[in-house]
Amino acid sequence: MGDLSVSIDQSDAELDESRARGTNGIALVHYIAATWFGVGRIKFGPGTVATATVLPIYWLLQLAAAPVQLAFVALVVVLAVVCAQWVAADQGRDDPQIIVIDEVAGGLIALLLLNSPSLVPQLAALALFRVLDIYKPWPINLSPSRHAGLNIVYDDVVAGICAGLIVQMVRFA
Repeated sequence: MGDLSVSIDQSDAELDESRARGTNGIALVHYIAATWFGVGRIKFGPGTVATATVLPIYWLLQLAAAPVQLAFVALVVVLAVVCAQWVAADQGRDDPQIIVIDEVAGGLIALLLLNSPSLVPQLAALALFRVLDIYKPWPINLSPSRHAGLNIVYDDVVAGICAGLIVQMVRFA
């Protein structure tokens, strides 16, 4: 992998890439999306790093009309469910740690619900999102489906909704 400043688990990355090459190019697309362009392969805190990548995307989305923002987030959520399902099935695990597109979806939801141009509330929403995603209080801890992709993404979507609304309520309290 070259001269990266972050530690990446080479054996998992090589295994994933060999699986992807062994089936077809669509498998590689699923892995690229599910790992959010490789962020999920970072050894320490891949979910937090993936969440941080949401900020510049959100800043760009603020330039678009609300329907475009909603369509983009809906697309990310659908992509997350499809890719998470595929990678989980391919790996034979319920929720492989390399899947981080769900954190991207949840972080975007938190920021769009917050709808603030200020950095401090944005950071607060993302920090609260990560806390809720890690500790998974009710209703975030519910498993609504036997579909692995839905289960992987569900908790992040609900954590994003909760984080965005909580920070928004605190701002206007």
